[in-house]
Amino acid sequence: MGWALRTLLVSDNTSCLKDRKVGGKFIRKCAPGTELVEWLLNLSPIVHTRTQAAGMWQALLEEGVLCHVAKEQPFKDKCFLYRFKSDEDGTAGGAPTSDDVNHANEHIREALPALLHRGPDATLRMILRKPSHERTQEELELVYEELLHIAALSHLSTSIKRELASIIVFEAHAHAGTVLFNQGDEGRSWYILLKGSVDVVIHGKGTVATLKEGDDFGKLALINDAPRAATIVLKENNCHLLRVDKEHFNRILRDVEANTLRLQEHGKDVLILERVAKQRGYSAFNDTCNTMRLKFNGVCFLLLPSYDTYRNRYTVMSGTPQKMLEHLLETRLGGQAGPNDPFLDDFLLTHIVFMPTPLLIDELAANYHADADIDLRQASEEDQEYFLTSKRRVVQFIQRWVLAVRHAVFDDPLAVEFIEELATDVEAEPALQEEASIIHHVLTQLSRYQEDRQMNATQKWKLPPNGQPICLFSGNTHSKTVIRPDDDIIFRVYCADHTYCTLRFPMATTAEVIKACAADKLQIARLPEDLLLVEVKSSGERVVFKDNDVSVPTALSLNGRIFVSPKDHLDALTPLPEQELPTEAPDVDFEALSTKDVAYHMTLFDWDLFWAVHEYELLYHTFGRHHFNKVRFKHSPEGIGMLLFYEKD
Repeated sequence: MGWALRTLLVSDNTSCLKDRKVGGKFIRKCAPGTELVEWLLNLSPIVHTRTQAAGMWQALLEEGVLCHVAKEQPFKDKCFLYRFKSDEDGTAGGAPTSDDVNHANEHIREALPALLHRGPDATLRMILRKPSHERTQEELELVYEELLHIAALSHLSTSIKRELASIIVFEAHAHAGTVLFNQGDEGRSWYILLKGSVDVVIHGKGTVATLKEGDDFGKLALINDAPRAATIVLKENNCHLLRVDKEHFNRILRDVEANTLRLQEHGKDVLILERVAKQRGYSAFNDTCNTMRLKFNGVCFLLLPSYDTYRNRYTVMSGTPQKMLEHLLETRLGGQAGPNDPFLDDFLLTHIVFMPTPLLIDELAANYHADADIDLRQASEEDQEYFLTSKRRVVQFIQRWVLAVRHAVFDDPLAVEFIEELATDVEAEPALQEEASIIHHVLTQLSRYQEDRQMNATQKWKLPPNGQPICLFSGNTHSKTVIRPDDDIIFRVYCADHTYCTLRFPMATTAEVIKACAADKLQIARLPEDLLLVEVKSSGERVVFKDNDVSVPTALSLNGRIFVSPKDHLDALTPLPEQELPTEAPDVDFEALSTKDVAYHMTLFDWDLFWAVHEYELLYHTFGRHHFNKVRFKHSPEGIGMLLFYEKD
């Protein structure tokens, strides 16, 4: 196209393409922008306006066909001088022949409509390359009209789009393989892809998605003020993007951004964040309560608060366990979270519902050893810093995990093995001195816990004949010792005629085993599948235990008793006579106590119950402990059943 236009210009003796002297320097075959626009208007009736003609010349300038004589200006319908690239580098050749002119005219008729179509985009790119203060009102209106057609901005108001028109920037990259930014980099801009495609690459996973024309990326790092979650690599040559820098994003978009953010890998949502309004009187306690309203599905979905008072307030609505952990490590460790952000503690206290400990440990190990297949001697400085930061965050996570969950971590052999291996790796890393101190403190806690457990190994408990609370067989009713799965407990099991047998089993024994053994001792001649293990309360209410229920004696309510019965004789079960009698209590004149004294002692009792129950107990109680194959975590004879009973009454 450039050859054809130059041929016609040179062959026209009256054309504007002439040799000129500029600043004492002789410039061959150049013309002012105004005259080139007029010539193009006269060349073809399909070019109607000066704006169209200027856009067509700008498209040729972008393609390297035309250039400003001083290489300082885009094409403007002004007196700036321009010339063809072939004249600048001396490859234009001699005067065109008549055949050249005929071929040029024929080519112009065929190619001019395509150039006319490229003109508006070239004009828009020229405007978007200008600094904000140089854009005219007419140019801002043109940019605004183009923004109306971009899907990534469709949710924004008219006023926001007009503000974006003044600050949004065009960016072009010529070669595939160019890295736009790296995982772990500071988030500095939000991008919208106008042309081409890019790959989303995550350390240890490779390419997880390909973004195409109309897609946007880079927003999450700006909203959470967190490092980049992935590396963006150009997949094609000549990619065009729109860019909004962090300063303008925070000023214009942060508070009006879309209510829902979706992260995808391989075409599927892996993390969904939703913006929520901070209401007056809202606190971390409300967030924790919301966290507990879970629908258990055994796999991956959970509602977790993910905001603080210093950032936009976004909630993790759902996601894969791996992506939620990755989001947590990138945004909630290393001092990134605000003081009122409950996301990390909520995750630590509830992960057993959707991310069992073996899976959690595997993912932590993968994050810590993200550099396992990388030759660090050849890695860039940015990559080395990213891998080092990943290691620090895993160590910090372990510290917070132990702090939040306490002995439950040390009771898990896989968790203990991982912590010990991690300690060895951290101590071998010179750059992780601070983290070595952290992991040493965790190991000290582990050692003390194991010593304490060894001292209290093979404990025996009993469920007294008059019911809860259980106590150590030694008779210490005020023990704060933890009940463990392999501890033995002695208890009674009754039948319909109120005769009973005494059994001794480990805490982790299932209801199925207990009912079979009790039926044998009580000489109930029925098959195990025809039997039920039941709690009979003093009110006469009967609660049937499931065969896979564990820690049955500790699950009894106040004044409850364990019965075994054939399924067809369930209605014959009645409370024991002593269950219907008044509960024995200290000889205290209740009327002599003031209401303040009563309230004080009730509060002390309430807190004692509360602190005696591990946080996991609420999850076991809600979803059923058989899902976790766990017995009750308890530090005193009282448990969650008594706590819930006391609160309800």
